[in-house]
Amino acid sequence: MFLQKLRLLNFRSYEELSIAFPPQGALLEGANGAGKSNLLESIYLLCTGRSQRSASRSAMIRHDQESAFVEGEFSDNAGHTVTASLGFSRDKKIVMKRDDVAVNSFSEWFGERPAVSFGSDDLHLVYGAPETRRRFLDMLICQMDRAYLEALARYRRNLACRNALLGKSNDAVQFEIYEQEMAEAGAELVFRRMEVIEKLGAHLRDFYAEISADAENAAMEYQSNFKCDLNGKSEWKNAYLSLLKERRKKDCEQGFTASGPHRDDLRFLLDRKPTKTFASQGQCRSFALSLKLGSVLLLEQQKQDSSTMIFLVDDAVSELDTGRTSRVYPLLEGRGQIFIATPQCTVALKEQVLRCTVEPGKVVVL
Repeated sequence: MFLQKLRLLNFRSYEELSIAFPPQGALLEGANGAGKSNLLESIYLLCTGRSQRSASRSAMIRHDQESAFVEGEFSDNAGHTVTASLGFSRDKKIVMKRDDVAVNSFSEWFGERPAVSFGSDDLHLVYGAPETRRRFLDMLICQMDRAYLEALARYRRNLACRNALLGKSNDAVQFEIYEQEMAEAGAELVFRRMEVIEKLGAHLRDFYAEISADAENAAMEYQSNFKCDLNGKSEWKNAYLSLLKERRKKDCEQGFTASGPHRDDLRFLLDRKPTKTFASQGQCRSFALSLKLGSVLLLEQQKQDSSTMIFLVDDAVSELDTGRTSRVYPLLEGRGQIFIATPQCTVALKEQVLRCTVEPGKVVVL
C-alpha cells in the first residue's frame, strides 16, 4: 500500500498543503529548516499514529493554531484505496478515522501501513539511552504482531498501576493482581523480542557487511534486566512473579519497579567490541542504517509484499563517506515507496520518483 495523496492543515510549518505522490515516492530537496522533516513526520504519523522524532502531538501543531489535521489516501496494487486521517488539538483531544469511520484505539491503527524511518537521529540507537533502543524494537514488533502490541499495552498499564501503589499501600491482593498481569504479559514480550532479535541480528550482519564492504562484523544481543536461565514462558512468568513479590519492599523505597521488560536493552557489537565505545561515528551510522534495513526486511517477510513498505529517509547518509553512500540507496530502491529529504541529492534515483523543492510552508513539484 502506497501513499498517493497527502493533505495537511496547520501541521508544523504547513498552514495548508495538498500533494499527490507516485508509487515510487518523492525526492524532497531544500535548505535546512525549510520543512522537509516535517513532511516526513506527517507521513510517519499517518502510518503509525506517532512521531518518529518522539514529539508530542501538541508540538506538531502550527505555533499560532489550536489544532492540526493530517490526511492520507493510500492505494494498493489492486487499485483499492483507504483514506486515513488524524485530527488533534492542544487540549489533547484526538480523532482518528479510516474512510470516515472512527478508529477508537491506536492498536487498530498499527500494521496496515508499515513504515520505517531513516534519519540523522538514528545515531541515538547506538549512543542513546536504553529506552531509545526499546522503543525501536517495540515499534518494529508492533507493526508485525498485533498480539505483541496488546501485550505491551497490558504490561505498561499494570506496571503503572503497580508503581502507583508503591509506598502508598500494603494491600498484597492489589499487588498480586497487577503483578500477575505483568508477569503474563512480560513473558510474551521477552520471548517475542528474543525471537525477533535472532532474525534481526542476521539481517544486521548481512546489511552491515554490504554497506561497509565487509570491513567489520556486526552483531547484536538482547540484554534482559531480569536474569533468568529458564527457557519456557510459563517458567519465566513464575520466576518474574516471584521476583516482583520479593522486591516489593525495595521497590517501595525506590518508588518504581526496578526489574522487568521495561528495563531491558540491546547490546550492539562490531568485531565483538561494544559499538558505542569502540566504533567511529561513520561506523555507528552504518550500524544504525543496517539495523533499520534489517527491520525493513523483517517487515517485508512478515507482510510477504514489499510494495506495502513506506521508507522515510531524512538526510540519513549525509555523514557517510562516498563509498558507503553509494551502497546505501540501492538497498532501498525498489523495495517500496521511498521519500528522501535532503538539502541536495548526490546519487542517481529512478526517473519515476517525484522531484520536489521544499520551501518554508510549501512544496514545489518540479
